[in-house]
Amino acid sequence: MYETASLRASLLAMGACLLLACNQKVPARVEGVLATVNGTPITEADVRYASQRRVGHQSNGTSTDPTQVLEGTIAQELIYQRALELGLDADPSYQTGLRQLEAQVNAFKRKKMAALYHQREVVAKASVSDEEARAYFEQHAAQIRTEVNVWQILRRDESQIEQIHKDLAQGLPFEDVAAKHFPTVPPTARKPWELGYLRWEQIPESWRDVVYGLSAGEASGVIRGPNNRFWIIKLVDKRDNPAITYEAVKPRIMKMLTNEKVQRLSDQSNRVLREKAQIVYTKPQDRKN
Repeated sequence: MYETASLRASLLAMGACLLLACNQKVPARVEGVLATVNGTPITEADVRYASQRRVGHQSNGTSTDPTQVLEGTIAQELIYQRALELGLDADPSYQTGLRQLEAQVNAFKRKKMAALYHQREVVAKASVSDEEARAYFEQHAAQIRTEVNVWQILRRDESQIEQIHKDLAQGLPFEDVAAKHFPTVPPTARKPWELGYLRWEQIPESWRDVVYGLSAGEASGVIRGPNNRFWIIKLVDKRDNPAITYEAVKPRIMKMLTNEKVQRLSDQSNRVLREKAQIVYTKPQDRKN
């Protein structure tokens, strides 16, 4: 009983603190009230939570009967209120646990509300029409119909890829530099750095502004991509595939344009929200550069 009482006390205090911190008024009417203890409501949600907690402690003789759970919760509330009167909420362990619970609730609120906001204010406004997708295809038809045979060197350490770039600039063969990072390479199999012919939709977005501008046999500079990925690629060959139609690549174009819109709207929203906000850093080292 006292374990649940402690949780109940923590959650009640935390709720009051969060309401005050957010400058919100305590609602005049709480839904699902089963009883009040000196004006504090005991709700169906309280009893349901306590019942769920008791299910794991039935071996200790605790009952999950709703009436008994309600009475137990009332008893815990009485103890909690008396403990507050005695100033026991100043206990360091209580305060530490309360701050941890507050942080968890705040994190949940931020994450959930951010997801709801993102869906309504960003994703829902990022639809792409067939006309937009078709216009993109017509503008980029030459690239979309070009298949490229590419070799790659991928690293997740920028200093390593910079050194590789220097080695290539000194005239070392691309395949020799790439092979250094593969101890054993079967002589007859396709080498790990040989990707073969790639269609437009298979080419990483980070490559697109680079690969189509390369000549056969030419290597790129360092290409920086997401998730701490760094590439150097070499164009071995390219070929035209006139059979590629708009309908064949439409889903990929729609997805790409939608993602671009989502990113653009998200960046714009974040920028506007930040410009309107008053943000005060209490520690200079925490300030965003």
